[in-house]
Amino acid sequence: MDIPFSRVKSFHGGFYETRILEVDGQTVAFFGVFDGHGGLRTAECLKNNLFKNLSSHPDFINDPKTATVEVFKQTDADYLNEEKGQQKDAGSTATTAQL
Repeated sequence: MDIPFSRVKSFHGGFYETRILEVDGQTVAFFGVFDGHGGLRTAECLKNNLFKNLSSHPDFINDPKTATVEVFKQTDADYLNEEKGQQKDAGSTATTAQL
């Protein structure tokens, strides 16, 4: 369940996101900065999918470290699969925190 606070904002060359969600009965805050170097496609994919994937991971509450590693890897693989055949000029760092 979304608690009514979510913000996604664009800044020069990337995006940042702050989101507060209820996950398995616990309130969780997500923060992320996605720099979008070489274009915004990768940063936009991260903005749209990373925290959604993380909050729906079955082990997120009980084992957030493992869930975070798995979700970063899976989100990266999903993006690369989506971008097959596209010019590979975009990338992004993802600086995140979950509380």
